[in-house]
Amino acid sequence: MPNATIFTRVKNLRDKSSLAIQETIRQVADLNTNLLIYGETGVGKDFWVNYLSAISSFPGLLNLNCGDVPENLLESEWFGYKKGAFTGADRDYDGKWQKAAGGILFLNQVDLLSLNLQSKLLRIIERKKYYPLGSNRETDIQARFIFSADDDIEQKARTGDFRQDLYYRISPYRLRVPPLRERKKDILPLVDYFAAQKGLRVTIGNKAEQFLVDYSWRGNIREIENFITTAAVGKKEPLLTDDDVFTLLKTSEDFYEAIKDRDIPMAELENRYIEYLMRKYKNKVRVAKILAISRKSLYNKLSRL
Repeated sequence: MPNATIFTRVKNLRDKSSLAIQETIRQVADLNTNLLIYGETGVGKDFWVNYLSAISSFPGLLNLNCGDVPENLLESEWFGYKKGAFTGADRDYDGKWQKAAGGILFLNQVDLLSLNLQSKLLRIIERKKYYPLGSNRETDIQARFIFSADDDIEQKARTGDFRQDLYYRISPYRLRVPPLRERKKDILPLVDYFAAQKGLRVTIGNKAEQFLVDYSWRGNIREIENFITTAAVGKKEPLLTDDDVFTLLKTSEDFYEAIKDRDIPMAELENRYIEYLMRKYKNKVRVAKILAISRKSLYNKLSRL
C-alpha cells in the first residue's frame, strides 16, 4: 500500500479508539521488539502494520501469511534449502525470510500455524537463527518481528490450541484493533474514503447515514470496502445514494440471517448467493460482473436454481 494512501486513510479515522492505536504505533514504531496486533477479521490489522512500517526507521516490510503455504512446503519457502535437500531441490534457495534482512518481518495470522511449526518458530524467535533445509549451518535473521492473529488468540493460548510460551514470546507489546461496532465514528469517514477511491460522490441523507452507523458491519472495514465496490459496479452516474445504502445493506443482512447458524453445502450456498444478488440488483449483467463470470455462465447457473 503506497504511503500516500496509508496516510490519507489514517486522516479519515476519527474514533478515539483509532486515535489511540495511532498513538501507540507511533510509540513502538522504532522499537526492535516483538509486537502482536490482533482483532476480528477485516478490522485492518494489515493496514496498521503498513502504517507502522511507513513511519518507522526499519527499511522495508515483508508480509508473509501463515495460511498461504501448505505446512509441508512452508519451511522450504520461508527458510530456504540447499541443493539436494529433497527431490526437486536442484539449486540453493535463500528462502523468503532473507528478504526481510534489516527490516520488518510480518507473520500474518500466526495463529494458523500448526503446533509443530509453532514450536520451531518459538526457537527461531528466541535465537534469531534458523537452519535452511539440508544445511548444517545456521542462518541469522536480523529483522523485527510483528505478528497478527484473530481476536481469540489469548483464549487459544489458554486452551492449548496455541502454544502459551510462544504467545508470551510474540506479545511483549500487544495491540488490539477493535471491530467497527466499537468505533462507530470511523464508519462514515471510511465510507467517504472508499467511495473516493472508487470515484463515487456520496449523496446520502441523514437516515441513510444513521443506517450506516447502526449497521452491524460483521466483516468490519473489509465489508465497507466490499459494499462500496459493489455499489460502484454498473453505475450510470458516479454517486453513492440512499437507495444503494438501503437496498444493498438490507439485502446483505437478510442473506446473513438466512444462512447463519446453519451448515450449508457449498453448492447450496452459491445458489443462495446468486438468488440474493438477483433479488438485490434484478440485472443479470451486473450480477455477472460482481461474480466475475460470463453472462453465459450466470445463465447456466440460474437455469439450475
